[in-house]
Amino acid sequence: MKRFLCFAMVACSMVSCGVPKERKVTVANVDITGLIKNYVKVVDGDYMFTNDGDEAFITVKFELTNPLVGSEIGTKGYRGLRINPMGSSGEIFDTGTYGFEASDTETAKLVDLINTGTTGDTKSVSFKWDYFSQGEDLRLSIFEKSVTFEVVDETFCYPEQSSSESSASISNVSDSSNDWDSVLDDYEKYIDEYIKLCKKMADGDMSAMSSYTEMVDMANSWGEKLSRAEGSLSASQMSRYLKLNEKFTNALANMN
Repeated sequence: MKRFLCFAMVACSMVSCGVPKERKVTVANVDITGLIKNYVKVVDGDYMFTNDGDEAFITVKFELTNPLVGSEIGTKGYRGLRINPMGSSGEIFDTGTYGFEASDTETAKLVDLINTGTTGDTKSVSFKWDYFSQGEDLRLSIFEKSVTFEVVDETFCYPEQSSSESSASISNVSDSSNDWDSVLDDYEKYIDEYIKLCKKMADGDMSAMSSYTEMVDMANSWGEKLSRAEGSLSASQMSRYLKLNEKFTNALANMN
Protein backbone atom coordinates (compact mmCIF):
# COMPACT_ATOMS: atom_id res chain seq x y z
CA MET A 1 0.00 0.00 0.00
CA LYS A 2 2.95 2.29 0.39
CA ARG A 3 3.14 2.43 -3.40
CA PHE A 4 0.28 4.94 -3.43
CA LEU A 5 2.76 7.82 -3.33
CA CYS A 6 3.18 8.63 -7.01
CA PHE A 7 5.91 11.28 -6.96
CA ALA A 8 6.94 14.40 -5.08
CA MET A 9 6.31 17.83 -6.42
CA VAL A 10 7.43 21.18 -5.11
CA ALA A 11 5.06 24.10 -5.46
CA CYS A 12 5.97 27.72 -5.14
CA SER A 13 4.03 29.34 -2.30
CA MET A 14 4.58 32.85 -3.54
CA VAL A 15 1.49 34.58 -4.95
CA SER A 16 1.94 37.06 -7.75
CA CYS A 17 0.99 40.56 -6.81
CA GLY A 18 -0.66 40.77 -10.27
CA VAL A 19 -3.62 38.59 -9.21
CA PRO A 20 -6.64 40.78 -8.36
CA LYS A 21 -8.06 40.41 -4.86
CA GLU A 22 -11.68 40.32 -6.02
CA ARG A 23 -13.77 39.24 -8.99
CA LYS A 24 -17.51 39.96 -9.15
CA VAL A 25 -19.68 37.66 -11.24
CA THR A 26 -23.35 38.06 -12.08
CA VAL A 27 -25.05 34.70 -12.46
CA ALA A 28 -28.38 33.33 -13.67
CA ASN A 29 -29.58 29.75 -14.02
CA VAL A 30 -26.38 28.29 -12.57
CA ASP A 31 -25.78 24.69 -13.63
CA ILE A 32 -25.82 22.16 -10.78
CA THR A 33 -24.71 18.56 -11.21
CA GLY A 34 -25.47 15.82 -8.72
CA LEU A 35 -28.39 14.88 -6.52
CA ILE A 36 -29.05 18.33 -5.06
CA LYS A 37 -30.02 19.75 -8.46
CA ASN A 38 -33.41 18.13 -7.81
CA TYR A 39 -33.95 20.19 -4.66
CA VAL A 40 -32.14 23.53 -4.80
CA LYS A 41 -31.01 26.27 -7.16
CA VAL A 42 -28.47 29.06 -6.89
CA VAL A 43 -30.18 32.41 -6.36
CA ASP A 44 -29.56 34.64 -9.38
CA GLY A 45 -27.49 37.76 -8.71
CA ASP A 46 -24.03 39.08 -7.92
CA TYR A 47 -21.36 37.02 -6.17
CA MET A 48 -17.78 37.84 -5.25
CA PHE A 49 -14.66 35.72 -5.54
CA THR A 50 -12.08 37.01 -3.04
CA ASN A 51 -8.60 35.96 -1.97
CA ASP A 52 -6.03 36.86 0.68
CA GLY A 53 -3.05 35.56 -1.26
CA ASP A 54 -3.09 32.14 0.41
CA GLU A 55 -6.75 31.12 0.20
CA ALA A 56 -9.68 32.09 -2.01
CA PHE A 57 -13.36 32.28 -1.10
CA ILE A 58 -16.88 32.67 -2.38
CA THR A 59 -20.25 32.49 -0.60
CA VAL A 60 -23.23 31.22 -2.60
CA LYS A 61 -26.93 31.50 -1.74
CA PHE A 62 -29.07 28.43 -2.43
CA GLU A 63 -32.89 28.41 -2.58
CA LEU A 64 -35.04 25.38 -1.88
CA THR A 65 -37.17 24.59 -4.95
CA ASN A 66 -38.43 21.10 -4.13
CA PRO A 67 -38.69 20.05 -0.46
CA LEU A 68 -37.87 16.42 0.24
CA VAL A 69 -40.87 14.24 1.07
CA GLY A 70 -40.43 11.07 3.10
CA SER A 71 -36.87 9.79 3.42
CA GLU A 72 -34.20 12.31 4.39
CA ILE A 73 -31.15 13.18 2.32
CA GLY A 74 -27.60 12.75 3.66
CA THR A 75 -23.97 12.74 2.56
CA LYS A 76 -21.45 10.02 1.77
CA GLY A 77 -19.16 11.02 4.62
CA TYR A 78 -16.58 12.97 2.66
CA ARG A 79 -16.46 16.45 1.27
CA GLY A 80 -17.72 16.64 -2.26
CA LEU A 81 -19.64 19.88 -2.73
CA ARG A 82 -17.61 22.38 -4.75
CA ILE A 83 -17.82 25.04 -7.42
CA ASN A 84 -15.83 25.71 -10.57
CA PRO A 85 -15.52 29.29 -11.88
CA MET A 86 -16.37 29.67 -15.59
CA GLY A 87 -15.41 32.11 -18.33
CA SER A 88 -17.52 33.94 -20.90
CA SER A 89 -17.14 31.19 -23.49
CA GLY A 90 -18.18 28.47 -21.07
CA GLU A 91 -14.62 27.44 -20.24
CA ILE A 92 -14.31 25.84 -16.81
CA PHE A 93 -11.53 26.92 -14.47
CA ASP A 94 -11.33 23.64 -12.56
CA THR A 95 -9.40 23.96 -9.28
CA GLY A 96 -9.58 20.22 -8.66
CA THR A 97 -11.47 17.94 -6.30
CA TYR A 98 -10.42 19.98 -3.28
CA GLY A 99 -10.59 23.43 -4.87
CA PHE A 100 -13.48 25.76 -4.03
CA GLU A 101 -14.98 23.30 -1.56
CA ALA A 102 -17.63 23.50 1.15
CA SER A 103 -16.60 22.25 4.57
CA ASP A 104 -18.67 19.63 6.40
CA THR A 105 -20.27 22.41 8.45
CA GLU A 106 -21.22 24.39 5.35
CA THR A 107 -22.52 21.29 3.56
CA ALA A 108 -24.70 20.53 6.59
CA LYS A 109 -26.57 23.78 5.93
CA LEU A 110 -27.93 22.31 2.69
CA VAL A 111 -28.73 19.00 4.36
CA ASP A 112 -30.87 20.94 6.85
CA LEU A 113 -32.43 23.11 4.13
CA ILE A 114 -33.50 20.13 2.01
CA ASN A 115 -34.69 17.97 4.91
CA THR A 116 -36.56 20.57 6.94
CA GLY A 117 -37.09 23.66 4.79
CA THR A 118 -40.06 24.90 2.81
CA THR A 119 -40.09 26.10 -0.78
CA GLY A 120 -38.36 29.48 -1.10
CA ASP A 121 -36.17 29.09 1.99
CA THR A 122 -32.51 29.98 1.44
CA LYS A 123 -29.11 29.18 2.91
CA SER A 124 -25.76 30.83 2.20
CA VAL A 125 -22.88 28.36 1.85
CA SER A 126 -19.20 29.33 1.89
CA PHE A 127 -16.63 27.67 -0.36
CA LYS A 128 -12.87 27.89 0.16
CA TRP A 129 -9.86 27.07 -2.02
CA ASP A 130 -7.10 26.23 0.45
CA TYR A 131 -4.31 25.92 -2.13
CA PHE A 132 -4.90 29.20 -3.93
CA SER A 133 -1.18 30.05 -3.85
CA GLN A 134 -0.44 27.28 -6.38
CA GLY A 135 -0.93 27.63 -10.14
CA GLU A 136 -0.58 31.27 -11.17
CA ASP A 137 -2.19 30.88 -14.61
CA LEU A 138 -5.30 29.36 -13.07
CA ARG A 139 -5.49 32.05 -10.40
CA LEU A 140 -5.20 34.79 -13.00
CA SER A 141 -7.88 33.21 -15.18
CA ILE A 142 -10.32 32.98 -12.29
CA PHE A 143 -9.80 36.54 -11.04
CA GLU A 144 -9.62 38.15 -14.47
CA LYS A 145 -11.99 36.12 -16.66
CA SER A 146 -14.68 34.47 -14.53
CA VAL A 147 -18.25 35.50 -15.33
CA THR A 148 -20.20 32.70 -13.61
CA PHE A 149 -19.69 29.30 -11.97
CA GLU A 150 -21.07 25.77 -11.81
CA VAL A 151 -21.92 23.70 -8.72
CA VAL A 152 -20.65 20.12 -8.52
CA ASP A 153 -22.24 17.76 -5.99
CA GLU A 154 -20.41 14.49 -5.37
CA THR A 155 -21.49 13.89 -1.78
CA PHE A 156 -25.27 14.13 -1.36
CA CYS A 157 -27.13 10.83 -1.34
CA TYR A 158 -30.19 9.05 0.01
CA PRO A 159 -29.93 7.28 3.40
CA GLU A 160 -29.21 3.82 2.01
CA GLN A 161 -26.10 5.29 0.36
CA SER A 162 -24.95 7.49 3.23
CA SER A 163 -21.81 7.01 5.27
CA SER A 164 -23.77 6.29 8.42
CA GLU A 165 -25.36 3.19 6.89
CA SER A 166 -23.17 2.22 3.94
CA SER A 167 -20.27 -0.20 4.10
CA ALA A 168 -18.75 1.74 1.22
CA SER A 169 -17.43 4.34 3.64
CA ILE A 170 -13.78 3.73 4.54
CA SER A 171 -14.19 4.66 8.18
CA ASN A 172 -17.41 2.71 8.78
CA VAL A 173 -16.81 -0.57 6.97
CA SER A 174 -16.44 -3.33 9.54
CA ASP A 175 -13.98 -6.15 9.00
CA SER A 176 -16.84 -8.63 9.08
CA SER A 177 -18.92 -6.83 6.44
CA ASN A 178 -20.21 -8.93 3.55
CA ASP A 179 -20.66 -5.95 1.26
CA TRP A 180 -17.09 -5.86 -0.01
CA ASP A 181 -18.24 -5.61 -3.64
CA SER A 182 -19.54 -2.14 -2.84
CA VAL A 183 -16.29 -1.30 -1.04
CA LEU A 184 -14.26 -2.44 -4.04
CA ASP A 185 -16.45 -0.32 -6.33
CA ASP A 186 -15.54 2.76 -4.29
CA TYR A 187 -11.91 1.65 -4.15
CA GLU A 188 -11.78 1.46 -7.94
CA LYS A 189 -13.30 4.93 -8.26
CA TYR A 190 -10.65 6.21 -5.87
CA ILE A 191 -7.86 4.58 -7.92
CA ASP A 192 -9.20 6.12 -11.14
CA GLU A 193 -9.30 9.58 -9.55
CA TYR A 194 -5.79 9.15 -8.14
CA ILE A 195 -4.39 8.10 -11.54
CA LYS A 196 -6.05 11.11 -13.15
CA LEU A 197 -4.50 13.37 -10.50
CA CYS A 198 -1.04 11.92 -11.05
CA LYS A 199 -1.33 12.40 -14.80
CA LYS A 200 -2.21 16.05 -14.27
CA MET A 201 0.77 16.50 -11.99
CA ALA A 202 3.05 14.77 -14.48
CA ASP A 203 1.84 17.21 -17.14
CA GLY A 204 2.72 20.15 -14.91
CA ASP A 205 -0.84 21.04 -13.90
CA MET A 206 -0.22 22.77 -10.57
CA SER A 207 -3.94 22.89 -9.76
CA ALA A 208 -3.69 19.15 -9.07
CA MET A 209 -1.55 19.91 -6.03
CA SER A 210 -4.70 21.04 -4.24
CA SER A 211 -5.87 17.42 -4.14
CA TYR A 212 -2.57 15.60 -3.73
CA THR A 213 -2.07 15.61 0.06
CA GLU A 214 -5.61 14.56 0.90
CA MET A 215 -5.58 11.84 -1.75
CA VAL A 216 -2.40 10.43 -0.20
CA ASP A 217 -4.04 10.43 3.24
CA MET A 218 -7.03 8.59 1.78
CA ALA A 219 -4.66 6.06 0.20
CA ASN A 220 -3.24 5.23 3.60
CA SER A 221 -6.76 4.77 5.00
CA TRP A 222 -7.69 2.47 2.15
CA GLY A 223 -4.48 0.49 2.64
CA GLU A 224 -5.09 -0.10 6.33
CA LYS A 225 -8.74 -1.00 5.89
CA LEU A 226 -8.25 -3.40 2.99
CA SER A 227 -5.21 -5.03 4.54
CA ARG A 228 -7.28 -5.95 7.61
CA ALA A 229 -10.15 -7.08 5.39
CA GLU A 230 -8.21 -9.57 3.27
CA GLY A 231 -9.37 -12.49 5.42
CA SER A 232 -13.02 -11.50 4.89
CA LEU A 233 -12.89 -11.31 1.09
CA SER A 234 -14.24 -14.11 -1.06
CA ALA A 235 -11.99 -15.65 -3.71
CA SER A 236 -13.54 -13.50 -6.46
CA GLN A 237 -13.30 -10.36 -4.34
CA MET A 238 -9.68 -11.07 -3.53
CA SER A 239 -8.97 -11.58 -7.23
CA ARG A 240 -10.58 -8.26 -8.05
CA TYR A 241 -8.70 -6.55 -5.22
CA LEU A 242 -5.36 -7.81 -6.55
CA LYS A 243 -6.25 -6.76 -10.09
CA LEU A 244 -7.12 -3.26 -8.89
CA ASN A 245 -3.74 -2.98 -7.17
CA GLU A 246 -2.04 -4.20 -10.33
CA LYS A 247 -3.97 -1.68 -12.42
CA PHE A 248 -2.90 1.08 -10.07
CA THR A 249 0.79 0.23 -9.92
CA ASN A 250 1.02 -0.35 -13.68
CA ALA A 251 -0.61 3.00 -14.42
CA LEU A 252 1.85 4.82 -12.16
CA ALA A 253 4.82 2.93 -13.58
CA ASN A 254 3.84 3.94 -17.11
CA MET A 255 3.87 7.61 -16.10
CA ASN A 256 7.52 7.49 -15.04
